[in-house]
Amino acid sequence: MKTFTHTITVLFLLLNFYACEDKENKEDNESERLEVGSTNVNFGADGSSQTVNIFSNLSYWSVSYNGGGWLQVSPSSGSKNGSIQITTNKNSSTSSRDAVISISGGSQRIVLGISQNGSTNTGGGELPAPTGISASKNGSSISISWNAVSGATSYFVYRSNSSDGTYSSLTSVSSTSGVDASPMNGDNYYKVKASNGSKTSDFSSYAYVNYTTGGGTTKPNVPTGVRVSNEGNSIIPMIAIRWNSVSDATSYKVYRGTSASGVYSQIGNTTTNNVLVDDNPREGTTYYKVKAINSAGESDYSAYASVEYKANDVAPCPVTYGSCTVSGTTITMRWTTSNTTGCGAPTKAYLRVRNPDSGVYVDLQTLSATATSASFTYTPWVDSNGYVYVGIILENAKGTSGGTPKVYDNKGKKWIN
Repeated sequence: MKTFTHTITVLFLLLNFYACEDKENKEDNESERLEVGSTNVNFGADGSSQTVNIFSNLSYWSVSYNGGGWLQVSPSSGSKNGSIQITTNKNSSTSSRDAVISISGGSQRIVLGISQNGSTNTGGGELPAPTGISASKNGSSISISWNAVSGATSYFVYRSNSSDGTYSSLTSVSSTSGVDASPMNGDNYYKVKASNGSKTSDFSSYAYVNYTTGGGTTKPNVPTGVRVSNEGNSIIPMIAIRWNSVSDATSYKVYRGTSASGVYSQIGNTTTNNVLVDDNPREGTTYYKVKAINSAGESDYSAYASVEYKANDVAPCPVTYGSCTVSGTTITMRWTTSNTTGCGAPTKAYLRVRNPDSGVYVDLQTLSATATSASFTYTPWVDSNGYVYVGIILENAKGTSGGTPKVYDNKGKKWIN
């Protein structure tokens, strides 16, 4: 009966084997805490630095991020409460840009969304094409409208009888709307250019109206707010791509590429949600873009978002114990490390024993990641029942291996597991 009671005790103590802090930190270890002062940080186009505070009881957390070279984060790791400084370069483009910072520790992970405004156009500068083009029949005329372009002083409206035909100048206005007082029977397609008196933008996407029937569909705007995150694990890979809804879009296409400005290939489409999962991610950094679709056609590509994926970028698996022996007052532990898929490579190892007075596990030795054996004098670690609880824990930046402790019965002079 006594051996059975001790076996139950061993199983119960498995839940506590991850703890290695002293008495003062024991309470913190019972509930992992990793929080940040803000999960969304915006920067102006000129570039600057901002500090994000981190509130944690973890002994180690690490930072990873993407940003195509325009974003820097320091430090790359820390412990307990701390902070990171985020610095952005000047954004000379008129388009905004986005990045993601991931803070991980233990089993916790927080994602920070980083955005930076585009530069404002001034006289003589390059202008982006107008967005939000729409057209509708209004009595005997057709009304066309669009979004304002920063820095533009006037707009040119063009018309064609087909989406890919030749567009002829229709009118010039200083506002963000125009009127076609003499539309063509049948199909009317409209595009707009912005001007600041010195430079003229490219054509916008088109808007379409059939003057005879009054029907028409406008090609949807470019999706915004594209973001990606690694929400899977080594067994079930899952890169989630998300974006903001686009008015009048009936579906979306998602593309990926190996570089920000390289060739993008479609990996899927969706008609119901603003999210798509890449369940076969490629190793390394991957870039994603999205297009919005309706019956009038496809939008241009969205801005890209990227994520770095490593198939085995996970915590190590528990060790497999070999022949653990006892000679006199010395215990020698022997083990092997798993390098199979789903097991991260360790960077160090710990020999942990349970303090017989407090019941808390302590690190008796810090070992190299390649170590396969370790010896220690066990007599100070024998508890009142005559047991010694000892184990090997592996660690890397993603976490620790955990596992089941070996238990030596000093009275019976034998291992009981």
